[in-house]
This record gives sequence, structure tokens and C-alpha cells, in this order.
Amino acid sequence: MLFGWYDIALDRLLALIAEQHHDDRGFVWPVPVAPFDVHLICLGDSGSPASREAERLHGELEGAGRSVLFDDRDERPGVKFADADLIGAPVRLTVSERSLQAGGVEMKLRAREGKETLPSAAVIDRVLANLRY
Repeated sequence: MLFGWYDIALDRLLALIAEQHHDDRGFVWPVPVAPFDVHLICLGDSGSPASREAERLHGELEGAGRSVLFDDRDERPGVKFADADLIGAPVRLTVSERSLQAGGVEMKLRAREGKETLPSAAVIDRVLANLRY
């Protein structure tokens, strides 16, 4: 009789993922293993149009079965963006008065450079399309 023992430790898997999927700012989680699909950043005060839009997006994304890290802390934008890069969720959405005036919500894919402003009505579809694997 042959006996084999295979130990798959989560800390080893995490180290392997970090070794293969990172840059100088932090993790770049692959979609299938990311702890959060979307990092949603609100840059508006409670009750502001940006805050209401961020809360709406949060509810719709979770309703679509996606895990969302909702950052509505009272911090400077630079701190929130640095934390988002360090955490490394595949998609970062930023809702601010500026993005709403520019036509919608800012989307940035963590694995790519650049960002784009999407109309509010198109955000959910574009995020879900970018999270397919």
C-alpha cells in the first residue's frame, strides 16, 4: 500500500501569488484568487452626490455577486489611492465630485496603466466584463 501526504498551506500559496503578481506599489491580484473584486473609493462627504453614487454602486456590485471593498474613510485621496494599490484588487472605482462632473465614475484596472471615466450607467457592465476569466 502506498501512502502520500500533500500539504497545501495557505501561507505558501499566498507567497507564490505575491511573488508572481506584484509591482513596486504592492499586490496585483489575479481575478480568480483576489480577496476583493473591486476597491470602491468614495471621495465625497456623507450625503454628497459622490457618496450617494458610491453607495448605489456598492449595492449593485454586491447584488451582482461581486465582493467590494468600500473605502469611505475620512482620509486624503492620496492615502486612499496608495492603500488601493497596496491591496491590489483587480478593479478600482473612484467616485468623486470631479469624476461626476466629468461624466461618471473613474475606473482603473490594477494590472494596467491608465484610467478612464465611465458613464454611471455603464460602470457595472464594464466592471463585470473586466472581471471575467
